[in-house]
Amino acid sequence: MSRSPILTGSQVVLYVNGEMYGKVHSFHWNVETPRNDIRGVDAIIPFELAIATSKVAGTMSIYRLSRDGGAEGAGMIAPTDALSREKYFTMVLIDISSGFVVFQADHCSVDSQIWMADARGTVSGQISWSAMAWNNEVRRIG
Repeated sequence: MSRSPILTGSQVVLYVNGEMYGKVHSFHWNVETPRNDIRGVDAIIPFELAIATSKVAGTMSIYRLSRDGGAEGAGMIAPTDALSREKYFTMVLIDISSGFVVFQADHCSVDSQIWMADARGTVSGQISWSAMAWNNEVRRIG
C-alpha cells in the first residue's frame, strides 16, 4: 500500500527549543512577502515589483496540562519579573513519517497568549507569535 503525499496534522509534530511540544491541537503560520512598485516618471505601469520586508507570524492553539506553566513553562516567554531578559525561542514542525522539516522558525517571540477555562470543557489557550527568520525547505533532521 502506498503512502499519500498529502500531509495530515496527525503526521506532524512540533518541537519548541528542541523539546517535543505535544499539547498543540492546531498550528497556523502566515508568511508575508509584500512587494513595492518601482515606477518611473510618467509611467502608468510599474517597471518592477521589488521585495519589501518579509514577515512570518502565526498562532497555535494548545491544551493546558496540570502544572505545565503555559507558554512560560515551555520557555517561549519569560515570567513577568524577567521580561527584560527574555530570549528568543525556536520552533520546528516535522513530518514524523519521513523526518523532513515542514516549517522552522528561529528567533521567535510571543506576542500574546489567551487562555480559556470552560466549566464543562478543557482548559486551552492560543499563543500568537512572530519570528525574524524562517524556512520551509525540505531537509532531513539528524
